[in-house]
Amino acid sequence: MPEFTAQIMHVGQLLAHPHVIEAPAYQRPFAWSEREARQLLADVMEAQAESEVRGSGDYFLGTMLFIDRDGAPSRLPWPRQRPPRVLEVVDGLQRLTTLTILFCVLRDLDGDLDGPIDERLRPAIQMGQGSSARPRLSLRAPEEEFFRAHVREPGATRRNPTREGLLPPEQRILDVRNDLIAALKERNAGERARLVDYLLDHCCVVTVATTDIDRAHRTFTVLNTAGKPLARNDILKALLLGRVPSAAAPRCLEIWKEAEARLAGDFESLFSHIRSMYGRLGGQVITGVTEIAHANGGVDVFIERILRPAAGILDDIRNARHAGSPHSARIAEHLRYLAWHSFSDWLPPAMLWWLSRGEDAESLERFLARLDRLAIGMRILGIGGSKRTRRFGAVVAAIREGGDLDGPDSPLEFSRHDLRAIQHNLRDLHVRNASAAKHILLRLSDVRAGKPQSRSLPSDMTVEHVLPRTLRPNCEWRETFPDPEERELCTESLGNLVLVTKAQNDKAGNHDFARKLQVYFNTRGAPIPAINEDLRDRTQWKPADIRTREASILQLIDELWQFGTGLPKAQARGVTEASTLSPLAP
Repeated sequence: MPEFTAQIMHVGQLLAHPHVIEAPAYQRPFAWSEREARQLLADVMEAQAESEVRGSGDYFLGTMLFIDRDGAPSRLPWPRQRPPRVLEVVDGLQRLTTLTILFCVLRDLDGDLDGPIDERLRPAIQMGQGSSARPRLSLRAPEEEFFRAHVREPGATRRNPTREGLLPPEQRILDVRNDLIAALKERNAGERARLVDYLLDHCCVVTVATTDIDRAHRTFTVLNTAGKPLARNDILKALLLGRVPSAAAPRCLEIWKEAEARLAGDFESLFSHIRSMYGRLGGQVITGVTEIAHANGGVDVFIERILRPAAGILDDIRNARHAGSPHSARIAEHLRYLAWHSFSDWLPPAMLWWLSRGEDAESLERFLARLDRLAIGMRILGIGGSKRTRRFGAVVAAIREGGDLDGPDSPLEFSRHDLRAIQHNLRDLHVRNASAAKHILLRLSDVRAGKPQSRSLPSDMTVEHVLPRTLRPNCEWRETFPDPEERELCTESLGNLVLVTKAQNDKAGNHDFARKLQVYFNTRGAPIPAINEDLRDRTQWKPADIRTREASILQLIDELWQFGTGLPKAQARGVTEASTLSPLAP
């Protein structure tokens, strides 16, 4: 298992033997402006002034995250006799680049390349001397040569290149360099020497090192609370496209860009789904995807045969789109309802089935219907988190391995125990899972209406209890429901729930039944969901009415998802006032 090491270090320790720091290909280019660089210098100089007054004091430059490319991280700093240790900088590149520019400016301002300032700064800028010298910090290939020629080389900060043809990162490097020169020229040599000492000996960072790129990426998303985050697909792009044979490189890059443009913000999640479709459940995404590419004929084959079609399928799924078949409308409907869930565990099995067997539209429709049933059933059962992920992962494994998805042991099916638990939980579902109750009522409302009423999950709709949860003393409700135990069962029954807007919910409150009906059916501009229609024109709301409506709702649920919850249709229609002895719960 990869490990972390974390340690507080002075800048002079970090930029010293044996550390060699490199910006990997997936890093973003230098992005700081003069304002940000000048602010760093101002903060350091302010801390230095306070330290000189007090006689002590360090300045904290934040946390920096590295990947130790040479092996398991050990405690820093390493002994001097060890060979160079290459660290890839994941978080901290902007600060390290600015510090290096600052050191090179300080080195060149005094002009004495053999003086005491140079002796202190040279090891922070480069390792060794002469032809064997090696940069302490190397930037990405597009910027490295410019950085060497106009910053890092002795005397380089005095060169003034023409700006014509410079790339934006090169222009920013030049702007920061020149701004720091202007700021430091105002100080005398003694002040600059003291600043060098303070930067190296009293400016601290927390260094975090790991050997695992996935873990580094997750840590980066936590540490990097400001600035543009480093996307996982940036890392994968560098890792994968860097391994494509030269003949296939243009085509693979074209496919990558097309998929990225097509999916936009969902492009990064594509790799998580691919990992779940083909890799180990719960494995690391970056490592997992590179292993999948290797196992499927190489990166070029992976991009052509997996990445491209998977991107197209994900785009169709997120847009609830299917065409060219009599089953297309039903497929789109299943996709629209699956997208109502707040979790995405259902996506990998849906994508894998579509990718491997999607030419059979009838089979795809049937599979999505069963996937929908599985998702709804797990919400009713209260199954979430890792258990839900494992259940959908079992479906993926069965698809990939050709397992039996139609038998009683299929991961798409529920056991008898599960079905009994579903039947039990539906009796007071809103107490157990309010969002699941709302989801189901909205689905049933569409069934009653005969067509979908909303493309996405309506956020402005809420669940309202007709018989209120909280009753005023001596109110009409207490007379209609005198038995506290029966009243509690009735209150939480599905038969007592309606869908209203948030504003209607506030207006309905704990008023009497007649007032509530006015709110439900006569609020200007408010929608009237079909699931509420069986309350229209009623004059009373008694236990038997709730039981009758509950039986009708459970019948609809059973027709839609076959959970074994409904009464036979004839019996459901016959539930009347005479059935008041029928229990609301099993």
